[in-house]
Amino acid sequence: MKNYLNRFLNSNIDITVLRLSVIVIFMLFGTYKWFDFEVNALEPLISKTWLNFLYTLFGVHGGSYFLGVVESMAFIALIIGFVKPIIGVLGDVIVVFTGVVTLSLLFQLGKIDSFIIKDILLIGSGLVLLKYDLLRHMKQ
Repeated sequence: MKNYLNRFLNSNIDITVLRLSVIVIFMLFGTYKWFDFEVNALEPLISKTWLNFLYTLFGVHGGSYFLGVVESMAFIALIIGFVKPIIGVLGDVIVVFTGVVTLSLLFQLGKIDSFIIKDILLIGSGLVLLKYDLLRHMKQ
């Protein structure tokens, strides 16, 4: 039993599971941005915040698509990060950045809900992955 515990403690399974979890979240949310149900759900949230400039630039659908592209870039970079840590760093930074941007909306939205809460966890996850990928890149 102690041998299994030592192998677990010396493995990277925790980082792998964390990376896969963030990939799944960004894959889902990034993909959702291309569908009307998400465009319609985001409109009342974004239109009340500083992010409404996306609607001015791209329209309601285009604003959602823009966010989908950014989130898709994140999960694709995280996938590539399994083998190319420097590309993983890009994905990690996007994860942290999107979390910070979403949290910046808190005061304008005036309420805390799952739209906001998930980003607290994503910022932490992005920072852990960022540290891990930077260390892997520096060892190469």
